[in-house]
Amino acid sequence: MKCPLCKAPMFEEELAYVVQLEDGHELRLEDVPTWVCERCDHTAVDEAVIVTIEDMLAHIDSFSHSEEE
Repeated sequence: MKCPLCKAPMFEEELAYVVQLEDGHELRLEDVPTWVCERCDHTAVDEAVIVTIEDMLAHIDSFSHSEEE
């Protein structure tokens, strides 16, 4: 994979990924597969990983709402 900013090669590394929740809190996910540019340190996450994270967040949201009832 090439960096969209500087066109240098990117390598995959597992990094922390922070998600801003609607209520203002942050959720820190560890060991998320992330592409990192070897030249400019730009990071990117594959669409499939983003979809998985969004699905997980949707389940957390529905779980927290069912606890409130």
